[in-house]
Amino acid sequence: MSEKTIQEIEAVFGERAAGILDAFYDAKDEISRQIESVEGPHADILTDRQRAEIANTQKAERAGAKAEEYRREYQALMEERNEAVRTRRRALRKQLFGVQDADALSRAALASDAELGAMLELAIHADNAELGRAVFTAAEQRDLGDLMNRYFERMNPEACALYQEFRAAPSEEDLKRRLADAETIFAAPDASYYYFAPAFGRL
Repeated sequence: MSEKTIQEIEAVFGERAAGILDAFYDAKDEISRQIESVEGPHADILTDRQRAEIANTQKAERAGAKAEEYRREYQALMEERNEAVRTRRRALRKQLFGVQDADALSRAALASDAELGAMLELAIHADNAELGRAVFTAAEQRDLGDLMNRYFERMNPEACALYQEFRAAPSEEDLKRRLADAETIFAAPDASYYYFAPAFGRL
């Protein structure tokens, strides 16, 4: 999954999440259409209103169990999606900012903005990808857009799309929030949801 872009990962898991949500809605509608039997030693003396309330409560309980089932399935899918996004994000960070030469990274970090520009020209002239990444890393931390664009245009054009993908990646807070959203998305309906549905039948 890490070879897919984050956009591709989101599309794949979004389709699967939509399938789970559709199945949950179908289950709620199926429960709504069913005739509910009200049983018990005193069922015959209940008023229609009382029997309807009991039937609707029973439907809501079944729907609640379904909501919990689909919520767990959705959360497991979101955990899988989140890990795929994290894996891809780590791969992008390594491709963009991975510098093995500690000396080059240290010199870039301590250089002035003008010196960084000179270091990039040297990296381009020497075709030194390691030095180029060190300069790019420092430029990105300082938000030096002109220097970053020069790196993309003259040294590493492929990095531009990777950097845009990296910047657009969901944050860790976004990933956690999507997990928490399952509680709202798969909220169990209460008895009133089934008030106008066929509520009960007599055995």
